[in-house]
Amino acid sequence: MAEPATARRLARAACVSYRFPCLVLIAICALTAVDHAQQRNTNDRAQPSIAEILSRAGNFVRDAATQMRNVIADEAYIQELFGTRFTETGQRGRLRQRRIQSEALFLWLPAASGWMFVRNAVTVDGRPVPDNGERLDRLFNTPDIDPIAYIHELQEENARFDLGPVIRTLGDPTLTLRFLGPESQTRFAFNRVGTERIGTTRATMIAYRERTLPTVVQLNGANALSSGTMWVDAADGTVMRTDLRFTKQTGNGIAVSVTVDFRQDTHLHAWVPSRMSEQYNASNGETLIGSASYTNFRKFDTSVRVSAP
Repeated sequence: MAEPATARRLARAACVSYRFPCLVLIAICALTAVDHAQQRNTNDRAQPSIAEILSRAGNFVRDAATQMRNVIADEAYIQELFGTRFTETGQRGRLRQRRIQSEALFLWLPAASGWMFVRNAVTVDGRPVPDNGERLDRLFNTPDIDPIAYIHELQEENARFDLGPVIRTLGDPTLTLRFLGPESQTRFAFNRVGTERIGTTRATMIAYRERTLPTVVQLNGANALSSGTMWVDAADGTVMRTDLRFTKQTGNGIAVSVTVDFRQDTHLHAWVPSRMSEQYNASNGETLIGSASYTNFRKFDTSVRVSAP
């Protein structure tokens, strides 16, 4: 048997021999953790803050309002109304379909402190709409006209062509952009929720929720809180996609969903709506699916405007 002093020396040597690798491993892990933390901090510094992104998006919206002033486009709009009954294949039966060809006018009105959108239906299901070629001309050629009241009148007039029990004037592809205007951002809470690639751009996804009454949009005469997501290029604030939702007043499910994709128009040198997808869920169980595409953007001119797309 080893003497006590010798045994103690052997024990200390064994302890050191086994502890040394552990200490090295701990040191390596600590350095790795520090390296990861530094990389995260570097990435965080490389990414602009949510406040910076919103500031850039606000500038983008302000520039877009100028670039889209008095611009007209051709809109091809398809609506499909589905009932509550399901077919043998498990799909809802389609009740009706409607095709609307319209002129979509984007214009800036100082009296309204912003831009407005109006749809002028040219044909409905292939049939010409009477007086379609003169309604927008009156807006510019009638000296004593109240432009805001007249535009609201046109919006309501064109809404009569919509299918389904939901009475709406929400089919405005630029509506959500206005939430990003510097004067409107305070009405909403914004939160960065991730990134998603759109084309060649890694867009920042920003969730938003309206928090101020009265709300921007009214549904059936009642306040409707807007919420959804925006896809923004964090580098310059370009808005590439918007998603807008309204929940049912009972809080049970989505009442309205509107998604719009934007593209760069080389003729106007501006970002313009490309496609809009809608879904309206009525209280009677019917569902309306809408899809609109926008082409041939040009400056509005009564002398050269083509009445029929």
